[in-house]
Amino acid sequence: MMHTVKLLCVVFSCLCAVAWASSHRQPCHSPPLTSGTMKVVSTGGHDLASGEFSYDSKANKFRFVEDTTHANKTSHMDVLIHFEEGILYEIDSKNESCKKETLQFRKHLMEIPPDATHESEIYMGSPSITEQGLRVRVWNGKLSELHAHYSLSTTSCGCLPVSGSYYGEKKDLLFSFFGVETEVDDPQVFVPPAYCEGVAFEEAPDDHSFFDLFHD
Repeated sequence: MMHTVKLLCVVFSCLCAVAWASSHRQPCHSPPLTSGTMKVVSTGGHDLASGEFSYDSKANKFRFVEDTTHANKTSHMDVLIHFEEGILYEIDSKNESCKKETLQFRKHLMEIPPDATHESEIYMGSPSITEQGLRVRVWNGKLSELHAHYSLSTTSCGCLPVSGSYYGEKKDLLFSFFGVETEVDDPQVFVPPAYCEGVAFEEAPDDHSFFDLFHD
């Protein structure tokens, strides 16, 4: 049995290597569904948010629910973003209230932009000791509309998010992803609650983006 597992691992690794070699360093695509923990800090070391995320790459929908035990806050973030439609919902399940805003800028760090540049492929940890290393691809690019640039790290085989950074005029952010799974327990997390129906759009700046969610 152990030999079979090892053989399967070797075959899987080879397939990954072949797929990577034949990709011509084109940006990879996230799995259809991912979920896990996302933590955001400023480059100054301030914790900005930490909680559970769910992402549907096919429908381009994202949900983030901040951990209520995180930091000393009077309120905690619960947002649902439909990137294709350009709609951002801020949800208050306790009071059953909802804010709805237009999201003009629709790029984000859950998906590698198609114009991203491959920077390198590196090992985190050890490349030679079993289960003591992780091979990642590093991508970077510019978000010209926001006068910003970014860097993203994903697993080499599977394109799961590992970490990311955003450097803009207003803020610099560091993203970390933990315990990432290729499934979402409840697909209803991508559906706005009934009390969001009929809520009028609130005005938002033309450059309003995913990155504006995270601030001191």
